[in-house]
Amino acid sequence: MLTRPQFDRACKLLVQEYESSRPSFATNALRGWLWTEHPSVSSLGYLSRNSNYLSRHMEPFIHIDSNDNYTEIDEAAAPICIDTEALTSQQYVVYSATFQVPCFYFTMYHSNGAPLSINELLSSTLFRPGILQDADTTTFALTRRNTAFPLLSQGDHPTTGKPCWFLHPCETTIAVEELLKEVEKVADNEDAKLLSWLKMWFVVLGSIIDVA
Repeated sequence: MLTRPQFDRACKLLVQEYESSRPSFATNALRGWLWTEHPSVSSLGYLSRNSNYLSRHMEPFIHIDSNDNYTEIDEAAAPICIDTEALTSQQYVVYSATFQVPCFYFTMYHSNGAPLSINELLSSTLFRPGILQDADTTTFALTRRNTAFPLLSQGDHPTTGKPCWFLHPCETTIAVEELLKEVEKVADNEDAKLLSWLKMWFVVLGSIIDVA
């Protein structure tokens, strides 16, 4: 877990390390983040950035003959995933005082500025394929079966108050600390440990969504 000052320090270290990195030396997940302070209240800063994705829908497999003519739909074949409309996502990494870990908040909009529904979100390229397996979806949340909290739900940004979607942080600590067992052996100072913690958090986040 992280204290609020540790979260702030880790985020600032991440921005400092990757703001001048060449694309080949930094993964997409770690590039483009900015540290934003609350205009009047200290200790309410957060990371933010904009990113682009595509809507995604499934098309039936269609046989095409040698003359490029459609012949028939193969209902037995697996459907083909088609990427279509460009989408814009505003993304935030904020501090969860309850769970003492980072938490991912985001919004996503169609090209005409309209927000996406939850089904449209889950079918976009933001989410990893298979996220819907063993999960129940309502208009405002996605919950995996046999879990106490929804994986995805709606809530206001803790600093700005802006309505967002967010991924629940309840399982983050265990997953990150498992990954950090070996990393911490080579981290030689507190800053290195904090930065490694945040990088591992992005690894865990990347198992659910494509932080492109």
